[in-house]
Formats: sequence, structure tokens, C-alpha cells
Amino acid sequence: MRTPLALLSIAAIAAGLTACGGPDVFDIEVGSCMNKTDLEGDEVSAIKTFDCAEEHDVEAYAATDLEGDEYPGKDAILTKAEDFCMPEFESFVGSNYQESTLFFSYLYPTQESWDQKDDRQVLCLLISDEPVTGSLGGSGL
Repeated sequence: MRTPLALLSIAAIAAGLTACGGPDVFDIEVGSCMNKTDLEGDEVSAIKTFDCAEEHDVEAYAATDLEGDEYPGKDAILTKAEDFCMPEFESFVGSNYQESTLFFSYLYPTQESWDQKDDRQVLCLLISDEPVTGSLGGSGL
């Protein structure tokens, strides 16, 4: 059985920090592409995104907002992220995750970003082992 790439199960942290000097992590949208080397670490606050026509190995493919006023805890958020991103992966890519050559992970709110930035978004990320050009949507890989 395959599991999401653990390296990229990362959290978004509050703006104001610029770990890699790029755009604010809260500006990433579905359809944005990036490189996984810019996503390494436990928390990410800034990342360079670009058009998917350029070579990349990560693509944001789906997003959902979590509900509630109180931070539900990391474990609850990770469960919700997994439950949302897996079926979205299969719809976006067009193949069963277990048979795919691609992986998924996600950006999710931390306690700090939840409280200080009203961050409620889980952003699903499609990950390729090899650099690609163009969107992987409907690729069946």
C-alpha cells in the first residue's frame, strides 16, 4: 500500500517569516506549481510558485477550508487532509492512487496560523519524482 510522501506533509506558518525569500505561502492557489526542494522542512512560510508550463515537480491540485473557531489539533487536521486529498487526487490525475506513479501531500494550518492568520485551508499537492512540464491533471500517471 502506498502512503503520502511524509517529507512534504508540511505545515504553513504565520506570515512575516521568509524562510526562502519567496512569495507568502498563503498566496499559493490551486493550479500553482513549485519545486519540492522549496518545501523541505517542518514549516514553510514562503515559496516560489510559477506557471506549470515551466519544469516543476509539485502542483497544487485541490483545496478545502476547515470549519470551526477552535484549532482542532494536528492529528484531526491530518486526518481531514488525507480524507479530502486522496479522492481529489484520483479525480484530478485520473488514476487510482495505488497504481499511480505520483504522490500527494498537503499544506495545512498550524495552531499559530489558525489563531493569528485565520488560516483554515488545506492545500493538496501533487508530487512527481521526476520534473515535468505542464499540468498533471488528467495525466493518468
